[in-house]
Amino acid sequence: MTEEHPAFLPRIIGHRGACGSAPENTLASIARAIELGARAVEFDVTISRDGHPVVMHDFNLDRCSDGHGPVVLKTAEEIATLDAGGWFAPEFKGEHIPLLSDALELVASKGVALNLEIKPTLGWEEPTARAVAATLKSKWPADARILVSSMSTPALDVFGDLMPDTPLGLIVYAVPGQWRELLDRHNCLSLHCYSAFVTKELVDGVHASGHRLHVYTVNDPVEAGALFNMGVDSVFTDHPDRLLAARIVTGKEAPR
Repeated sequence: MTEEHPAFLPRIIGHRGACGSAPENTLASIARAIELGARAVEFDVTISRDGHPVVMHDFNLDRCSDGHGPVVLKTAEEIATLDAGGWFAPEFKGEHIPLLSDALELVASKGVALNLEIKPTLGWEEPTARAVAATLKSKWPADARILVSSMSTPALDVFGDLMPDTPLGLIVYAVPGQWRELLDRHNCLSLHCYSAFVTKELVDGVHASGHRLHVYTVNDPVEAGALFNMGVDSVFTDHPDRLLAARIVTGKEAPR
């Protein structure tokens, strides 16, 4: 497959939107990443008590909103009343936790690629994956570029059965020795890992096995340059403008 293959993401991906300059996983953060020049964004999705997919990284509401307790114990209507921006900066007060459908509409309208991470509450892997698949089928354009990733292999398996043509990514922290077997077992195109565990040997091995390597979370242009020089395919960053401005791929335009 070539670099233009629709399953492949651009080199620089806005992490939770552009969460270095806007409250993570909000429409404001997604829009900010695109305004800063990112041609791909990543955000997380889980579900409410009544089964609606909402854009949220944590299992609990406390860190990134004025709500309290597990997301999965709140209805979508209750979640919609929460302030998800004031904790970050006063100018974002009143920003809400988006429904997945609203975030998809924004990304699709801007024509950028999406890495959608499924973040199921433990025990809710199947309903979360089913709700995400149903929303994607109804709201995401068939020709738009997307990769769905998760740390949850049960969620990946359920989602993969429902949308077998959508490329999948397996997220790990440290890279397990059996990464090849895991990628093949769960029909994943890409491995996503923490930057400290990347080596040239790993990059070469992932590519030799026919997979892609995406790395998180990279905010230093020097570190990004070193990773790209090793052959890493994409990096997730809180500050896409910093990496884009650095023009860190030798002989190429700014990595996008």
